[in-house]
Amino acid sequence: MDGDGDPESVGQPEEASPEEQQEEACAEETSGGEERPEDEREEEAAYLDELPEPLLLRVLAELPAAQLVQACRLVCLRWKELVDGAPLWLLKCQQEGLVPQEGLEDERDHWQQFYFLSKRRRNLLRNPCGEEDLEGWCDVEHGGDGWRVEELPGDCGVEFIHDESVKKYFASSFEWCRKAQIIDLQAEGYWEELLDTTQPAIVVKDWYSGRRDAGCLYELTVKLLSEHEDVLAEFNSGQVAVPADSDDGGWIEISHTFTDYGPGVRFVRFEHGGQDCVYWKGWFGARVTNSSVWVEP
Repeated sequence: MDGDGDPESVGQPEEASPEEQQEEACAEETSGGEERPEDEREEEAAYLDELPEPLLLRVLAELPAAQLVQACRLVCLRWKELVDGAPLWLLKCQQEGLVPQEGLEDERDHWQQFYFLSKRRRNLLRNPCGEEDLEGWCDVEHGGDGWRVEELPGDCGVEFIHDESVKKYFASSFEWCRKAQIIDLQAEGYWEELLDTTQPAIVVKDWYSGRRDAGCLYELTVKLLSEHEDVLAEFNSGQVAVPADSDDGGWIEISHTFTDYGPGVRFVRFEHGGQDCVYWKGWFGARVTNSSVWVEP
């Protein structure tokens, strides 16, 4: 958080997350929706104003995050400085189990950004394991016999031991099969100032595998795009050859972390694909599953 407390420099989400909306709804139900007399409200405000800072911080920390940045920081200069400061957000992070209660060595200044990023942390890719066939994927190229979703471990394959919840994978064919997803970061709750100033790490991961009876090729391309879809940063794995009876003998993870990518990033385009090396009819090409894109705190 910027030390001068300038309202323009404070990252504020445009809307509350589902968890924050639920907290606000509970708060409204508790209040009963009845407006209290003005003198009673003034008396409570004066009482809160006299509280020592540690106690006031604990009171504020009980409020929903969206209410803090959208309403409480406008009450007075003191509250504004508290909401813009690191101690309040560190306390909220500790209360909600986002960081340890004690022994914290990371003395970061941007605890507010850390809080909002942590609350939004999730895989931004839809249907990464084929549970909904090809739903959510775009720019699908069906080379050869096209993509097919299969149950693990599949013919001449192995189980996915890295996550027992993964039950399926996408299998490619004898010509290049590709598919993509485009993630709108603002639609996912990441506002412009956060992306341009904090530039949180964007981590992409994918898992690929071949078959024991046929070699294959795999490729991953991820691009960070501007509002007008100009490419601001890019990662490309190149064509990775997976021989038959590979020593790896299972699923291989590939990952890349984007940092210091500069202002203007609004979209992430994730594309991967594969094919076999023997040109056999059917689905002997690279297999992919458990793909992910994360915005890390």
